[in-house]
Amino acid sequence: MPEPIIVAVGDEELVFNATDEDLNNLINAQMPNDKISPTFNFLSRTVAQESKEAFKRLCLNADNKPRGVIVMQIGGIVTNELGGGVEITLKKPNKSLKA
Repeated sequence: MPEPIIVAVGDEELVFNATDEDLNNLINAQMPNDKISPTFNFLSRTVAQESKEAFKRLCLNADNKPRGVIVMQIGGIVTNELGGGVEITLKKPNKSLKA
């Protein structure tokens, strides 16, 4: 079982049990014009049972639709944590070196 990811939203703590496979499924589900629904589904699938009610209360509006900004903020935190804190940068070649 993956290490739980705990996200604090105001006074609420949400626990997620997301895996690399969950993250891969999220990335594969995203379309150019649809990021919120796949992210909401990813979070819904990975939120721990004890956090489900708080998650719904925080992430759904009065019409029972995802609140995009909150969904994307929580999704960003969870996906960044899955990345393991690895820093990836582009290394530019040294222009003074010539072959």
